[in-house]
Amino acid sequence: MRPLKRNKIYKTICSLKKYTSKGGFPLVIHKIFITTILILFVAIHLMLSVNYIKSITAHDASTVAALFVHGEMQRSMSLIVNKKSYEHAIRQADLFLERVVDRFKTQLNSDAYIQIHWIDTQWKYYKTLLDKYDDTPDEMNHKKMESHCDRYWKTLTQVIDNHSQGHSFSQMIATHSLITLIFIPLIFLFIRRYVATNNDLTKNYDPLTHIYNSRMFYRLVAQELAKSERYDRSLSIVVFDVDFFRRINDFFGHKVGDDALEQLASLVDQNIRKSDLFCRVGGEEFAVIASETDLQQAIVLSEKIRKLISGHTFKTVGRITVSLGVVHAKDNDTPETLYKRANERLQIAKTKGRNRTIAKDHSE
Repeated sequence: MRPLKRNKIYKTICSLKKYTSKGGFPLVIHKIFITTILILFVAIHLMLSVNYIKSITAHDASTVAALFVHGEMQRSMSLIVNKKSYEHAIRQADLFLERVVDRFKTQLNSDAYIQIHWIDTQWKYYKTLLDKYDDTPDEMNHKKMESHCDRYWKTLTQVIDNHSQGHSFSQMIATHSLITLIFIPLIFLFIRRYVATNNDLTKNYDPLTHIYNSRMFYRLVAQELAKSERYDRSLSIVVFDVDFFRRINDFFGHKVGDDALEQLASLVDQNIRKSDLFCRVGGEEFAVIASETDLQQAIVLSEKIRKLISGHTFKTVGRITVSLGVVHAKDNDTPETLYKRANERLQIAKTKGRNRTIAKDHSE
């Protein structure tokens, strides 16, 4: 497993514990993708449903208008043939069509507007035939009116049939099903990746300090030992422990103690090399895996960390110190033996007064 590289953006997002856990950036990205896909999924379904309902409503309105006009055609023709006043029927149809046309003016390219426009045109032409018959009430003009009404009705029924076939409920269901088949696999894919990433972060990172945990410490040391042996490169580790940390917990409480550890981890993490691997080994115990670093260089690194921490003022607790143990990898070392030797030096630093670096044990 290749160790993750730190960067400012990554650590900034990690620090937002309210929203993320360690490695929060991948988690946030997965959450954003899942949420976006779900929103798009719902939005597209709603949009299609609304458009379908609007289309059906508009079609019903235009159909009602068409049937009303046809009824007024039949009514006015019957009145004029029987030599009765037909102006009231004409006025009613004119006012009705005027309101319908105004309603659909904003939908110039819709099927409903085209149908309304056609109805209006047919009605106006019918009125010219009606006026001609009123002027010359003969059989020819009467047949023209009847023929126009018949053509109007046949065209209207054909339009209604075509529309019902083109906008069937089954087509809408098929469209929704197709969208569901496209989006559901995407949603499951990102949920699966999110769960996998979350599990990986939970296993490999410390949730408090956002650095590698003890499990990853041993894995990373094993990897670095293998590279050190293969390429004949130096490898050292620095293990350090907060001095009198129990007193901090007893006096200030565990919450303040946790905050101090988090501040310490962030301080060290920002001041070591990108190639150094920083881990929380235990409660208040940390380790830095320094590849391509001999013992003298590791001592310099250890002293840098010690002075950095002792010179820093932490919130609430003020100044704290650490004791450090430094070792250089030997032939046939394992992660366990390397850590054991470093921890022995750490304990020597504790017994010698704390706030110091020990790189040799009593036998050396």
